Amino acid sequence: MKRTFVLPALAGLLLAGAVTAADNLTVDDMSVDDIIAKVIEARGGREAWDRVKTVKMTGVMSMPSQGIELPLQFEFKRPNRLRVEANFQGMSMIQAYDGSKGWAIMPMMGKPDPEEMADDQLKQILDQADFDGPLVDYRKKGHTVELMGKEEVEGTEAYKLKITKKNGDVVTSFIDTENFIEFRQETKQDMQGVEVDAATVLGDYKEVEGILLPHSMEISMGGPTMQTIMINKVELNIDIPDDRFAMPPKKETPTEDDDE
Repeated sequence: MKRTFVLPALAGLLLAGAVTAADNLTVDDMSVDDIIAKVIEARGGREAWDRVKTVKMTGVMSMPSQGIELPLQFEFKRPNRLRVEANFQGMSMIQAYDGSKGWAIMPMMGKPDPEEMADDQLKQILDQADFDGPLVDYRKKGHTVELMGKEEVEGTEAYKLKITKKNGDVVTSFIDTENFIEFRQETKQDMQGVEVDAATVLGDYKEVEGILLPHSMEISMGGPTMQTIMINKVELNIDIPDDRFAMPPKKETPTEDDDE
């Protein structure tokens, strides 16, 4: 059975590209840039985030439909380095980006050796490795952000932002109008050649050394919750060496001469 990591929200949440006419829309006298400024302020402020050079998150990922629960660890380092590792039945599954190359070790899929990512996987991890997320400096990153108005989502009034990334991907972000906290993201994901609507619900925000981070994520793809991620520990500015993100060499296969 194929199992994959689903990480659409977390990297983007480590906070915030050409502007379209819809950017001129204002709601409650709030423009796109006003809302983004409030989001950054609510999560601790730009200066506080700029001081964060590394983030390590430890938690648990659950897949209810499969009855699986496994430890999960995220490591981020500026600029644009990411490593995600999960363990299941003694096997380590790793996805990583070292700033220029994406690679993975997926023993549950018959791939125990490190392999470079295919183009579609690389595109996804490039997004996830964006340390601050798509809203921060969005114009410099080549993204567009449109304010689509306000919408009530499960009893919460939200500003609805449409983020069109430089690579063409579109993410819809819902921002609580009272606290300016992002609590939901919607996008489209390719699942075995079929495009499905994916949603990530973000919650349990906690302050860590002056910045605000979500500690729970519920991820669904075209139906009920597919994965739940619960973060139980966050460490900021710890030493994470660059080689944690580098692809290790493949293990050499013993030869007959080696056995003699």
